[in-house]
Amino acid sequence: MTETEFEEILGQVPPDYYEKGVKTNLFQRYWHTRKWNILKEFIPINSKKSIKLLDIGCADGTTTAQISKMSKLLNVTGVDYYKDAIDHAKKRNSDIKFVYADVHNLPFEKASYDMVTTIETLEHLENPNQALREIFRILKPRGYLIIGQDTNSLLFRLVWFLWTRWKGSVWKNSHINCMKPKDLMKVFKKQGFKLEKSKLINLGMEIFIKARKDNR
Repeated sequence: MTETEFEEILGQVPPDYYEKGVKTNLFQRYWHTRKWNILKEFIPINSKKSIKLLDIGCADGTTTAQISKMSKLLNVTGVDYYKDAIDHAKKRNSDIKFVYADVHNLPFEKASYDMVTTIETLEHLENPNQALREIFRILKPRGYLIIGQDTNSLLFRLVWFLWTRWKGSVWKNSHINCMKPKDLMKVFKKQGFKLEKSKLINLGMEIFIKARKDNR
């Protein structure tokens, strides 16, 4: 996929897509609320010190804001390649830092974050392996990576087919690398992550995985 083609996909999506969706669409509200509740299980916040967290693929900041609310100890930054969505996120969430950047080449120093979340993002990337290498680079030793991704199950493919021809038509042709869970876990291990926990949700249509940067 060329950069122009990717820009055309992003151009379909309203900058406030998620913010508006959870307010006006029952299916989106259920899907995202379920996702946020699972994140509360996966994000380790039983700490007495500040935790630097980077939310990759933050879009309009709707999920980023939910993460930030989980603990006052979370110092959250959101990053996305869709500039209009980042601009919108900045206006709506003045207490959270938002950065316009490409996950394949993140503008952050080595070992600068305690935790990275990337929710429903890897399947939209041209090179998820390079993205994971960048995430590994910016994570501190034994830092956490938490992802949520569509499973590409038969049920998901059916729902996605119908969704992209209805309310979700703005996401047409956006699933570039939707890996099945077992393949995704292999990629994680190959890039140097140690898997700690996984959970299927939404009738097996989505998987959440928690892993640590393995520095052995």
